[in-house]
Amino acid sequence: MKDYMKEYEAHLNKITESVLDDEVAESGMETSPINKKLSNYGRILMDQAVTTKDDELSNTMAKVGDALTNYGTTFGPRSLEELVKKTGTTPNVIKKLLAYAEKIAATKSDLGADNADGGLDDEGDDEFTSASDDEMAAMADKAARAKRT
Repeated sequence: MKDYMKEYEAHLNKITESVLDDEVAESGMETSPINKKLSNYGRILMDQAVTTKDDELSNTMAKVGDALTNYGTTFGPRSLEELVKKTGTTPNVIKKLLAYAEKIAATKSDLGADNADGGLDDEGDDEFTSASDDEMAAMADKAARAKRT
């Protein structure tokens, strides 16, 4: 027996989907890629503020980070000038904090890509792994010879 209620809901969702998507796009409520990036940088700055030992810098990072997560929203800043007013920070400091957050985001992205590619493994194929017994014996012989001479 068919489940008519599920069919009805699916049909209703299909009809209203395009209308709702158009309304969201027209109202400007869709988040742009720039706003998503700034929000991500804001979260990074707030995370880093927790571990920063300098209280003044930590507070500045938290304020700027919070404002960046709201960038482009109804009550959030929409320009650098508004960001300066809301945070009480100079444009130069904001630019430095954005560069810092961008560097951390790039590092996290690189680490994620390396991990996905198998670059972050524990297989021991690099120069920092422990030496084998034969290598250890050779190093001990070499050290003993060096002491004799």
